[in-house]
Amino acid sequence: MKLKNVYLLTCFLGSTFLLHAQVGINTPNPQGAFTIDAGKDNPTSGAPSVAQAANDITVSAAGNMGVGLTVPTNKLHVLGTDPIRAEGIQAGNPNTDRPMVVDGNGVLKSINTLSVLGIPNPAIFRLETGITNFLNGVAAGGNQIVPMSVVKNTISGLTYNPSTSVMSIPPGNYQMVFVYEATHSNTGCTLSSYIVDFPTGSGTTTQRIHNTAAHNEGGGSNHGGTITYTTQITATRNWTIQLGRGQSGNCSGTGMNLAPLSTHLLVFRIGDL
Repeated sequence: MKLKNVYLLTCFLGSTFLLHAQVGINTPNPQGAFTIDAGKDNPTSGAPSVAQAANDITVSAAGNMGVGLTVPTNKLHVLGTDPIRAEGIQAGNPNTDRPMVVDGNGVLKSINTLSVLGIPNPAIFRLETGITNFLNGVAAGGNQIVPMSVVKNTISGLTYNPSTSVMSIPPGNYQMVFVYEATHSNTGCTLSSYIVDFPTGSGTTTQRIHNTAAHNEGGGSNHGGTITYTTQITATRNWTIQLGRGQSGNCSGTGMNLAPLSTHLLVFRIGDL
């Protein structure tokens, strides 16, 4: 170890000892308050080249540590190909921990949520028990509650009450996909029409989307469909999971059975407003 520019002052009466130095290990030419030249290739004067500095660890007068360079600009400044590796990192809490990102200068930062990146977060609801004679007595334009259970919910702030089939939806951009599977075995029934009144905006405003499924008459009347809507929720609001009867079909009355498991609802939060 070599010391460069060492200043020593001893005051015997006050018992004061002051040491000011630049410390170099494997180099007579430290580039900061402390430098390690692991490659033993730094010049005896002047700054080392980029290739030479790649072997260095330097602590600047400002207290910044550089690995692979001699002029660090941050408290820890690492330069190299794939410069950082960490082993033993434990799993965090996806609901409370903040994601890490890298800015254009390679500086590590955190963001509050993934929503600013527009990465979809899903919630999945499913009808566990089939409903016989579904929509019986419901006129065109009317709705019936579909009592689903939660399969998965990764949307922060979204809650669901399975006893009422009501979900509370926080503000944001959403895509909602209602998938149904059914039969309708009445005589003369070959066209089933359905509606979903999707939530939008705030308060109780909705947007109605129609879907019509053609099928055989009688026993071979299996049919299904997907009703999709992309919406903006501007204020937290409640919405009930329902499926309604459209006006373009020729099926009504008894005989309509809504199938379990295959009937489900997907909600994707696709970012902030």
